[in-house]
Amino acid sequence: MSIELGLKDRVAIVTGGGVGIGKETARKLALEGAKVVIAARTMSKLESAAAELVAATGGTVVPIAVDTTSMASVQALVDRTVALFGGVHILVNCAAAPGGLVRNAIEEADEDMLMLDLNTKLFGYFRTSKACVPHMRKAGWGRIVNVGGLTARCTEALSGMRNTALVHFTKTLSDEVGRDGITVNIIHPGVTRTEHIEEWFAEMAAEEGTTFDAIVEREAGAPAALKRMLEVGEVADPIVMLASNMGSGITGESIAVDGGLSRAIFL
Repeated sequence: MSIELGLKDRVAIVTGGGVGIGKETARKLALEGAKVVIAARTMSKLESAAAELVAATGGTVVPIAVDTTSMASVQALVDRTVALFGGVHILVNCAAAPGGLVRNAIEEADEDMLMLDLNTKLFGYFRTSKACVPHMRKAGWGRIVNVGGLTARCTEALSGMRNTALVHFTKTLSDEVGRDGITVNIIHPGVTRTEHIEEWFAEMAAEEGTTFDAIVEREAGAPAALKRMLEVGEVADPIVMLASNMGSGITGESIAVDGGLSRAIFL
């Protein structure tokens, strides 16, 4: 017996959908029959990603450029999506600088970079949610999945404050819109094999005079219960589940998808 996700003909917007976790989430949504809009700043990358995803899935994937630091740009994204497909049912927020822009000591921390970090991710997710919720309410059904980060649960970097604040936003919004058939959740990916991580680890290896595999083992393998780095599909799968009918009873939750990287116990 097959599992019915109920995603056929649902309309999904995936920000940060041109690369990494966002792109893989868009692929899996398209495979399930959803009409998917991938959104990010650079249209050329989006067009290339959309063409690849359409070829791979045979589904509907449309690229639309957006700057999530601008409410006008976000509203234009949602308005165009509604004009194309008649509504919005699913929002996956994944547009942010991976790891954050401020990872140094406070003496060297750049205020402007921290503000940009918060504006892009925390306020960017707020803007997209604000623009999409009215359409979800009209449909009586909606799913918002925010991609946060494990720095919400540790003191690794100042940029982690954006993810901690997103947990509060997620829970608060879930309380507000639950009566309208809308769920809101946040997932915290662990170290995942994305384009960004591969570039970052390669740079670390070159700087330290070691190998890429040694960096992977130190940063992802040794600390994690699964003893390896995650693949993008392993993070995209829970996102798709939360965006589907299978996630109908889950809302306001903060879920780590980290291969057992974090050791804290949350009751």
